[in-house]
Amino acid sequence: MDKVYLATYSYGMDNSLTMLDKIRTAAEIGYAGVELSGGYEGRTASEINEVLKETGIEVISSHVQLGKIEEELPFLAELGAKFVICPMHNFATREEALDLANKLNDLGKKASEYGMKVGYHNHTQEFWKVDGEYLLDIVIKNTDPDYVAFQLDCGWASAAGLDPVEYINTHAGRFISIHVKENSAVIGVEEPKSPGDDSGFKLEFDENGKPIFPPELLRMLEERNKINVAMGTGIVDWKAVKAAADAQGCIAYIVEREHSYNDPKDRIQCLREDFEYLKNNV
Repeated sequence: MDKVYLATYSYGMDNSLTMLDKIRTAAEIGYAGVELSGGYEGRTASEINEVLKETGIEVISSHVQLGKIEEELPFLAELGAKFVICPMHNFATREEALDLANKLNDLGKKASEYGMKVGYHNHTQEFWKVDGEYLLDIVIKNTDPDYVAFQLDCGWASAAGLDPVEYINTHAGRFISIHVKENSAVIGVEEPKSPGDDSGFKLEFDENGKPIFPPELLRMLEERNKINVAMGTGIVDWKAVKAAADAQGCIAYIVEREHSYNDPKDRIQCLREDFEYLKNNV
């Protein structure tokens, strides 16, 4: 794989790097660019562009919550981003899937004025079936490909029990980027929630603004983290994924890591090894 990007989310929540340091570190490892994930730390586009020029890499996209996409379009356009991706949105019925599709279409038209497309990134719950059809299928079929693209997270898709290659081929031309996330097991599909459903874990925050995770949530996350393993040791056939995605016009392969698999935990070393594996083996 000649050109690999890095999602800055991959550094994890416990690192001390600034946003600009994350860009510099990605460049030092060899990544061609980054996908941002909000948390711009109040940096101006000019400040970020200075570091992009310094390092010679680019911002390919950013993960932005659905309700904030429109307001961030001018900022991301200044950074030269090609896509703005909704990382997750609750929807559990056909009607809610159609509502999301309409919102993505509207945002996609607005993004087109800045030379960008709007996209959507999956977890497992989008593969919940309604009347025999995946929720994500409904969204894909009801969005305009001129304005809306999709980002297939192969780690979560395979964890849900899908073959990413088959799914890419089913919706040829709709996946503009791939999240490269190594996964070791099928865990099934999480039941989706409707918009406004605030059931589940409630997070509190410490005096520094960092989340305090309840013990039950930590246990669940620990189990999920175990499946985010070293590149090349999981169940995803990355050569087949790349061949299928290349054939249908995918332009970005973006590493997104949820967990440090080494001991002692060293996320940056994991990201180095992810890059080296993809560069030399895919």
